[in-house]
Amino acid sequence: FKITKLKIPFKLNIMSDKIIILSKEGCPWCEKLDPELKKAKNEYIKILMNKDDTFTFDEKFTQLDDKERESIIKGSRELMDNVGYYFPTIIHNNEYILGFPEEETLNKILNE
Repeated sequence: FKITKLKIPFKLNIMSDKIIILSKEGCPWCEKLDPELKKAKNEYIKILMNKDDTFTFDEKFTQLDDKERESIIKGSRELMDNVGYYFPTIIHNNEYILGFPEEETLNKILNE
């Protein structure tokens, strides 16, 4: 018996070099991620899914140009539609991590 790592065949095409954090209101893993985000050296954008399934965008997101914002929204929506709703989700360089990442991975994304 061998366990192999499942690869989800979904390719993102977001036109942004920003780290994107998809978070959900009331999610304990998202709340665990918040202190790490506050210490992050790299710039990130946080998109919060509210309990009524609407989204709240942080101030950094609203400062992006229209095309970059549209690309992030479209890519995030396609990811959730094709892969599912997992929180937190971290998107960077068109790769994504579903759920809370291992400490080493998180540190690499946020601080290197």
